[in-house]
Amino acid sequence: MSAQADIAGIREEAAEAGEHIYEQLLRPLLEPNENGKIVAIHIPSHDYFLGDSILEASDRLREEYPTAARGDIYTRGVGERAVMRAHTPRVIRPR
Repeated sequence: MSAQADIAGIREEAAEAGEHIYEQLLRPLLEPNENGKIVAIHIPSHDYFLGDSILEASDRLREEYPTAARGDIYTRGVGERAVMRAHTPRVIRPR
């Protein structure tokens, strides 16, 4: 298996785990009061950090978990179905 395939698999697993944490634990806590913010989830601990941007939320997470590995972090918009990845500056919203 190629390195790119490995990375894609890690991303897919992180997205699945992160979305599960969001739906089961965080949605009731965050919506609707935090709608429009970005949440960064540390998957192993289920801790979460809010920000007005991907960078702000992920920087807050990295302050607490500086050695978080690839696949340990999942970011998304609160109250939105769009899922964002911290490695890209683009925000993709459903039409």
